Amino acid sequence: MIYRITYLSGGLRVMGYLAFPAGAQTTAEGIEAWLRRECGDEELTAEAVACLLPSAQNSAEAARRDAGFTVPETESGAAAAMERHKAQGTDARAAAAQRPKVQDVNAQIAASQQPKVQETDAWVAAAQRPKAQDADAQVAASQRPKVQDADARAAAAQRPKAQDVSSGARELDRASDSEAPGSYPVLVYCRGGIGRVGRVRLDWLAEFAAFGRIVMAPCYRGGESGVGHDEFGGADLEDSRIAVRLARAIPGADPARIAVLGFSRGSINATDAAIEEHASRLVLWGGLSDLAVTYEERIDLRRMLKRVVKGSAYKLPDVYLERSPIHMAKRLNCPVLIMHGTEDAQVDYGHGERMYAELRRLGKSAALTSLEGLGHHMPQETRMRVLAGMFAWLEAPPNP
Repeated sequence: MIYRITYLSGGLRVMGYLAFPAGAQTTAEGIEAWLRRECGDEELTAEAVACLLPSAQNSAEAARRDAGFTVPETESGAAAAMERHKAQGTDARAAAAQRPKVQDVNAQIAASQQPKVQETDAWVAAAQRPKAQDADAQVAASQRPKVQDADARAAAAQRPKAQDVSSGARELDRASDSEAPGSYPVLVYCRGGIGRVGRVRLDWLAEFAAFGRIVMAPCYRGGESGVGHDEFGGADLEDSRIAVRLARAIPGADPARIAVLGFSRGSINATDAAIEEHASRLVLWGGLSDLAVTYEERIDLRRMLKRVVKGSAYKLPDVYLERSPIHMAKRLNCPVLIMHGTEDAQVDYGHGERMYAELRRLGKSAALTSLEGLGHHMPQETRMRVLAGMFAWLEAPPNP
């Protein structure tokens, strides 16, 4: 089921969506009660807007079985591919189409059997202990103000919180009169675009949930939310940060497996949220890595960028730099998967290349999947194969 929700962010009631996998027992009343307790605001809402059709589940299962979907290249293979691309220019793309890809099922099985830092049992056990962050960060996170405005905090302190998975599940169970779901990993999806161009797509949420994940999708202030203004990586960053905090507190969610996905412009919000809220993994799909470069490349976006960022890349270079994932890369502490179409006309493939190169230069854990011959968007069947590869990476134990 997919629900349209409101939640508190910086004193604003912003909109978002929650999607649950088939089998998760949820009701709009239960989610609404949980949101109000967690945020300390009795005006927050939850409304069922769509259900997961069996066709989405069937498509996900078929994609998992399909031997033709793209899986992340090895770091050495990705680096070599990138060097070939730089050395040969656009001719490299045509040549890449002739190269064997790491696509068949046997390659995936072999990759899954490579030595890992943690065995599968350890990966499961990780759900019951603090994430791979230092203790100070954990303590600091626990001391941050909850997602409620200042006026509501005192009252909220007197009410039970839906903070840990077990007690939170019981709270939602009582509110919804249904059995709490099991422990699900969560995907926080940061959409692209702005305004009408950037609406969250419910069909994508259904596809994500069909792979067995709870999905949290912030709409950001402005646009669908109808309050505040989307600043393309300004104050709207708080909306995605709080979405991750809420995702970790969802009853039935596994707080140790909170991945963030940024599509297109959503790479800005996703990268920031992964850093600030200590996500377990980050995926950048067709994401811009340098906003100043986007300003140069996308003449059609310059007027919008000057309006929302309050100036051009020439007048405000530092502001554009702060909104660039490549500048944030040094603060990332989780594995990163970059998926980018080689024929992307909205966000050039070079953004993915440069982000990957910077992460590797910094010694970060990163993988690059070049989606050969694909653009910014793709047919549903192709997208499902790409998602199957992405979720295989998310579900695998971390690489050394």
